[in-house]
Amino acid sequence: MTEDLEALFAQAYLLQRNNELAEAIELYKKLLRLNPEHAQALHFLGLAYAQKGNLQESIDFLHEALKLNPDDASIHNNLANAYKKSHQSDKAIEHYQKALELSPNYAQAHHNLAIVYGEQGQYRKALEQYRSAIHAEPDFAAAHFNLGLLLLRNHELQAAKTQFKNVLALSDGHLEANFYLGVLNLEFNLLDEAEQAFKNVLQQNEQHVESLVNLGVIALKRQQGQVAVDYFTKALAFDNDHVDARNNLAATFMHYDRFENALMHYDVLLKQDSKNIEYLYNSGVAQMALGHLSEAIAHFEDILAQQPKHFAALSNLAAIYIRLEDKERARALLEKALEANPADKASRHMLHALSNDELNPKTCPEYASNLFNNYALYYDQHMNDQLAYSLPQHISRVIHQLPIEHVENALDLGCGTGLTGVILREVSHHLTGVDIAPKMLAQAREKDLYDDLVEAELLDFLKENKQAYQLIVAADVFPYFAELDSLFAEIQQHLSQDGFFIFSTEISADKPWLLQSTARFAHHPDYIQALCAKYAFSMKQQHKIVARTQNAAPLEEMLFVLQKPCVV
Repeated sequence: MTEDLEALFAQAYLLQRNNELAEAIELYKKLLRLNPEHAQALHFLGLAYAQKGNLQESIDFLHEALKLNPDDASIHNNLANAYKKSHQSDKAIEHYQKALELSPNYAQAHHNLAIVYGEQGQYRKALEQYRSAIHAEPDFAAAHFNLGLLLLRNHELQAAKTQFKNVLALSDGHLEANFYLGVLNLEFNLLDEAEQAFKNVLQQNEQHVESLVNLGVIALKRQQGQVAVDYFTKALAFDNDHVDARNNLAATFMHYDRFENALMHYDVLLKQDSKNIEYLYNSGVAQMALGHLSEAIAHFEDILAQQPKHFAALSNLAAIYIRLEDKERARALLEKALEANPADKASRHMLHALSNDELNPKTCPEYASNLFNNYALYYDQHMNDQLAYSLPQHISRVIHQLPIEHVENALDLGCGTGLTGVILREVSHHLTGVDIAPKMLAQAREKDLYDDLVEAELLDFLKENKQAYQLIVAADVFPYFAELDSLFAEIQQHLSQDGFFIFSTEISADKPWLLQSTARFAHHPDYIQALCAKYAFSMKQQHKIVARTQNAAPLEEMLFVLQKPCVV
């Protein structure tokens, strides 16, 4: 009889291992009808019900098994597992602890108890149990891995990294350990190590979207924009609803001024989350950069409906209304922007310009930098096609009138996208361009006109630079400077004897310099004459020219040509 029961048990157990649970349960029940006190049958019947998800039946049969074997640690552990799955944590803890009283080195029970403590937020208790599990069974890979997760959740990053490396030492193909090791290496900015970890994941699962997204982030950190785009795009091909992949892709397009591409993805994101501030703001900036001002206004106003003191939205809306010549609305928005961020110099500069209330206006490099970084993408088209910008041609005419066939070193101050560089390249052996706006410089770099391009505020550059130049040009630059004394002093130091300094100013009718409602400065010709005398420049030419249009009317500027006399 006993042999028949054990054969029946073995048959049921084999079915259970093969996940044929219904058949296994029937055999266990048949065995128990023959012997109701068969402890192993009760135990494994309870496990079979747990595998099926019938937790109450599992608990009932495991309790029956415990009545027969109250000191069996494995039954307590499995009963605790059933209680854990049915969200009865206190009873689960009770039976895990009982299992450990009976078998103090029971690694699996320590591990399972640690998981419960971790879910309850009892970090110290969970940590203690994981360490006990690993002490009892050093090659327990799951305990190392889950301890790593616990440490990661509690920002013990270096300790977490050690545990994931332990997992890989035990099982080098552990996908999730490779992934989290990549995440931590990325956090530590160890880009090569992070990249290798994520690629290890992709060798096992080429559709692992999170690894693709993180490889895109690594590419961004390396300034590899197109590589990042490729990774994010591939991630979306596998999971078109992956928010981080799409958001990162859109943000990458924004960074590289690919605004149409960015908007395509922000439109999708906004359909899923129409009130998301980041999506609305970046969409507004993109629409603004493309000249779609009505759409940009709508996005910024949606932000302000949620966050009335959102500084960047207020500031950008003000800039739009300045472009639309709605100065009253722009002024009101700038006042609100300064309430939100009183330290912002660019907004204060624009407000002073609109209000005409500044007795001693100052140069504002922040305003120029913001303006031209936002303007860079369509600067050339706007200046040439819409504003009929002709200053470079006037400078070209003047240069050909001067005894200048060739200079060794020329300096283009405030070079922007290189509109004047085209003229200077013809007469320069070595041409240096300097500008405060990196996005303007990026456009200039594509034209391959300059031998050197430097991102710097002009005065800072001149103070640090030791090179002498035979020709210095500042085309449409001084409208972004208040007093010019400091610049003249530095330019005088950098100009070679007999060298030429060519520049333009907008024209003030009375004051030495004046902040106009356009937020640009005008300078009086007498002020320029006084600076020439102070710094021993010889005035060679002074012409009133039409440099471009403004509000569909010709804008007159003064074009000056100075020379530094040769000292005998």
